[in-house]
Amino acid sequence: MGKILIVDDSSLIRSVAASAAKEAGHEPIVASNGLEGLEKLGEYKIDLIFSDVNMPVMGGLEMVENIKEHEEYRYIPIIMLTTESNPTLKTKGKALGVKAWMLKPFNKNKFFMAVKKLLV
Repeated sequence: MGKILIVDDSSLIRSVAASAAKEAGHEPIVASNGLEGLEKLGEYKIDLIFSDVNMPVMGGLEMVENIKEHEEYRYIPIIMLTTESNPTLKTKGKALGVKAWMLKPFNKNKFFMAVKKLLV
């Protein structure tokens, strides 16, 4: 059972994704912005991260930049779960090491497939 960090400013998305993580047999850890997400990394051993791009306080790509600077976190797989389809942002995310880019609305089957693929 892995720990999945879900970082999104939408309480609905956090709730739906947390429910899907539990259904997939994993423990969800939630955060409402990138800064809170970084704090959760210090509290838990996270196995996979789902993050929105646009959030107050700290956005998802800025959080990814911070994660990749820390040796103990840099290899955690990250999936962006967002409404943002801008190709420039996708390219930046890929350059930062983001493993996948999933568009909202939330799709539980795609979530399950991503978790299965990245948490072996």
